[in-house]
Amino acid sequence: MGAEWQALASLWLRAEKALFRSCRTDLSFDDVRKSGIPEEWKDWIYAKLMKTDAQRPSESFGKTFTNYLGGLPSRAVEIGGAVMDNIWCRPGKTGILGLMLCLYWQGEYSGAGNEWKVNMQCVEGIFNAILAEPEL
Repeated sequence: MGAEWQALASLWLRAEKALFRSCRTDLSFDDVRKSGIPEEWKDWIYAKLMKTDAQRPSESFGKTFTNYLGGLPSRAVEIGGAVMDNIWCRPGKTGILGLMLCLYWQGEYSGAGNEWKVNMQCVEGIFNAILAEPEL
């Protein structure tokens, strides 16, 4: 997936490490069910919580993920905003790893086009916002 993907993965690891200091734990099944994250992401979290294999998403997942990111309030993803209010803003299998997973799915199964690159920039902004949080 290229150098941009590798740079984003490095940034994700830094953000993941910072979030461990927040002491947030994995989401419960009920938390996931009530969340507004895409269904394929929810299914993956359920599978991880139950320690089973997850199914790959449909080819239309890329559009679903693009719509999800586009629907996030701008204050929820910007530096100095409310990024920590997002349900997935936590470490571990129910946290920001899901953003990387969804990007991977979009690139692998839905074609890594312009939407994928825009989504990578959005997720990069989210990770930078996490790293800028004074409480971490």
